Amino acid sequence: MVAIMSISPPIEIVDILKNGGQLFLIKGEAGTGKTTLAMEIIRTVEEIGGRGFYLSTRIPAEKVFSQFPWLKDLNIESRIIDARKTLLPKVDKFYIEFLNSHDFLKVVFSKVSQEVKKPLVVVIDSIDALKADLDISPEDFTIEKMMIEITERTGTNMVFISEGTKETKLDYIVDNIIILRKKYINGRTIRFLELEKMRKKEIRRPIIVFSIKDSRFIHFSSKVLEYPTKTLNIDLSAKIETHIPTSIEELDKILGGGFEKGSVNIIEVGIGVGRDYRWISAPPVLNLLLRKRPAFFIPSEGHSPATVRKWFEPIIGEELYKKYVHVFQFSTTKNNPDKNVHTISWADSVTDYQVIRETTSKILDEIGTEEFFFYVGADTLEHLYGEKDLRRIIGRLAKDAKDANGVFLIIVKTGQKILDGLDHLASTYFKMENFAGITLFYGLLPTTGIYSLTIEETKDKITPKLVPLE
Repeated sequence: MVAIMSISPPIEIVDILKNGGQLFLIKGEAGTGKTTLAMEIIRTVEEIGGRGFYLSTRIPAEKVFSQFPWLKDLNIESRIIDARKTLLPKVDKFYIEFLNSHDFLKVVFSKVSQEVKKPLVVVIDSIDALKADLDISPEDFTIEKMMIEITERTGTNMVFISEGTKETKLDYIVDNIIILRKKYINGRTIRFLELEKMRKKEIRRPIIVFSIKDSRFIHFSSKVLEYPTKTLNIDLSAKIETHIPTSIEELDKILGGGFEKGSVNIIEVGIGVGRDYRWISAPPVLNLLLRKRPAFFIPSEGHSPATVRKWFEPIIGEELYKKYVHVFQFSTTKNNPDKNVHTISWADSVTDYQVIRETTSKILDEIGTEEFFFYVGADTLEHLYGEKDLRRIIGRLAKDAKDANGVFLIIVKTGQKILDGLDHLASTYFKMENFAGITLFYGLLPTTGIYSLTIEETKDKITPKLVPLE
């Protein structure tokens, strides 16, 4: 499924915060994004009219603002508090001075009990460092229990941040447990959080993919979008010279301006991706169609001329569709009445390929252009001709592409036997995989980082995007 990007904590967490009086445990290894998530929780609470307090037990307040400069826009300097225990006097205006756990708890209780705005949230980052400052054993949960009492008496949301993912007694005390983790896919790192425990809300998304950019927490929600519900945002400002723009900004950067003319490009589609690859293939097709250049299709299995029409005709109109979109279908019995649907008799791979090539050349001559886009569903051809003949077809495509000004895009499904050794025929090779309901995209040729396939919607347009997962 495609993703919707949000710079915020997941809605599951926000909904619980609104109720108040909840205990959260956010844990994970160093560098997984715990503090960034905590800061977004504070921002969200402030924006809905509440109050957030951040108690730093590791670094001074000025370093917090240096790491998260956007916090200054919230005017919460007095609520970002240096809670480190030091031997020397502190010069920072906003700090808690304490000698023991009772002193610490008195100050916290004083601050939250006097606050009238709701909801309230207090983040302790980290509970491990606080206990170390107070010479409290990790196995002693007295201070946590006292913080829980503050929560119960004031209705404050208390957020404990803890280093590591090991289970402790605190797991059984808190209402909600959020674990931040990293996963490696083909040597590329993605971040995700696990909603391990939520007492007041059903967990429908146990795993949520997120990223961190410019010290902001960005999470991704999945959305089923089979066809465009609005026109796609296609930028026609770029000239077509050596490359055909994809109209996906990040992909154009990867490709140096778009798919190179005369190239064979392969996208391997993994299990669970469904038909999301069409959000990658459709924008460059539209970029050419709107410039009155033709596109040819051998649809992937499960698709038909009607599927192609449903994608493109609503955007470019019937006239352009019938003239510039041409679909090949394989049948031994009937011809399609539509002039832009070309029936191939399914004789043998050599004969059929020659018919396709001749038909394509004729249409290019009639239109008066050498620029075109050719979409090939490799699973359809493998089903028709078998693995060996499909290899020959792709080999011919690669050879013919070198002499052409068009772009060939081949969609291959994971598990197809043709995959072995296919990369040496391709100009580019990308993979799409599904993780936690989010479609991921990355390049093997050229080598790239990993991205989330994301849809951005405005009032009248849809823009497919590749958002780096950092």
